[in-house]
Amino acid sequence: MEIGDMIKINRGAYKHWALYIGNGDVIHLVTPDGPSRVAFCSVSSSSGSLSCKGTITIEMLKDVAAGNPYEIHNYLDDEFKPRPTDVIMGDVDIMRGHTIEYGLLGNNCEHFVTFLRYGKSESKQADDFMKNLFIGSGLLGGVAVVAAVAFAAAAAAIKVIK
Repeated sequence: MEIGDMIKINRGAYKHWALYIGNGDVIHLVTPDGPSRVAFCSVSSSSGSLSCKGTITIEMLKDVAAGNPYEIHNYLDDEFKPRPTDVIMGDVDIMRGHTIEYGLLGNNCEHFVTFLRYGKSESKQADDFMKNLFIGSGLLGGVAVVAAVAFAAAAAAIKVIK
């Protein structure tokens, strides 16, 4: 395993993503209840808007995997050039411990990890979900896809809230 490798952890119905940073450690985006829970979300009493947050955490890979199978899966290497290790680690130092906006479709753990490795936020898992929703639901699904894509696009930028 090398610094900057993307680690895909199989949690059954979904995959959790982390980035290897050396010495058995990974950095990943988690929610207050851990990576297997829905993000911490609250509704603003003044605006009525929904806000979901996740925390950027460094932990031992074995603890994050928690007995679940995992693998190195740098699946975008043919599409994007991985960033240099020193650039990745510089971002790791800046981001660790921060709270950022979280969205299952627009800013999830996979988006976070691909951003660190490639400088681009991508999520095959979210894309596949949207494709399945569209194919499985016909026209109504298409309307849902348009709404979800618009929401995802709005949340796609990683914003450090601190």
